[in-house]
Amino acid sequence: MKRNYCRLPYLFVLAAILAFAACSKDGSQGPAGPAGPAGPAGANGPKGDNGPKGDTGVANVIYSGWLDVSYLPDTIHSAGGVIDTLGYYADINAPKLTKDILSKGLVYVYVNLNVADNPVIASIPYTEPTGLYIKFVSFENGIELSSNGDVSTYTVSGKKRAQYRYVLVPGGVAARSGSGVDWKDYKSVQKYLSLKD
Repeated sequence: MKRNYCRLPYLFVLAAILAFAACSKDGSQGPAGPAGPAGPAGANGPKGDNGPKGDTGVANVIYSGWLDVSYLPDTIHSAGGVIDTLGYYADINAPKLTKDILSKGLVYVYVNLNVADNPVIASIPYTEPTGLYIKFVSFENGIELSSNGDVSTYTVSGKKRAQYRYVLVPGGVAARSGSGVDWKDYKSVQKYLSLKD
């Protein structure tokens, strides 16, 4: 009887080794069980640091400085040597006005009817009750202004009047809400696009 007790621990060890050896990982995995209930929500973590200030949203907007513009008369010569002025025109060089902006973007032109330190800005096309008008057409690398009067830049008491500025807004970018912007009101456009004088 004493001998059987001595062999008993060896038999347990042998049985455990055989049991582990019989387990195999070659079998297929069983189906997933149902999802358990959601646990309680955890506490809010601490507030993170503020990120760096981003660029202003007008990085892609192109605008000129206030430009001096000289109009030339558009004339015809009648029989008998009479010269008749049909109107006036001027060209503005706009090297960043591309075909892409012409087909997908926006082109705006403004005139300062007064002086720089006391501006009176009007969008073009512009008309006055007297019948004076200024309008424009744009093309690749340029803008042509036309008027029925000579509205060239001029100087009075050392201060320039009738200077012009263009604003180019490229297209092809996800639309940004322009609500609240009156594109015909220069002050509204200046504030919205952060334009500097």
